[in-house]
Amino acid sequence: MKEKIDEQEIKKFNYYGNIFSLHFVIMILSAVPLFFWLEQLAFIPFGILFAITMYWSLKVEKLKKDNDIQTYKEIVAFSEGKKLDEIQKQREIGKRPYQNVLKVIVAAIVTTVVCFLIGLLFHLLGN
Repeated sequence: MKEKIDEQEIKKFNYYGNIFSLHFVIMILSAVPLFFWLEQLAFIPFGILFAITMYWSLKVEKLKKDNDIQTYKEIVAFSEGKKLDEIQKQREIGKRPYQNVLKVIVAAIVTTVVCFLIGLLFHLLGN
């Protein structure tokens, strides 16, 4: 029975993660075109996309918290249906604060670069 519950949690985690990833990509890729074409009115559709993306993000984060998985290694092991041994788990707990900061920095850089490139593309196409 425990294996069945774990299997359902893994499927749910992978499903929520895929939906979140898809919405995140759509939100990032649509930001510049929306504001380019709709100007101030773009806040409405972009806000809706943002809210939907945050909803799925919160679902993923809740599952991560419920299953005590935070680091990349823990997430990969969980999504494959595996568990870390106690020593590995303690090492990963020690890495969590650093990985969280790194995730935020990488996400900010990637988002900035993608938005800059889309904006540059629209600027070049507009001239």
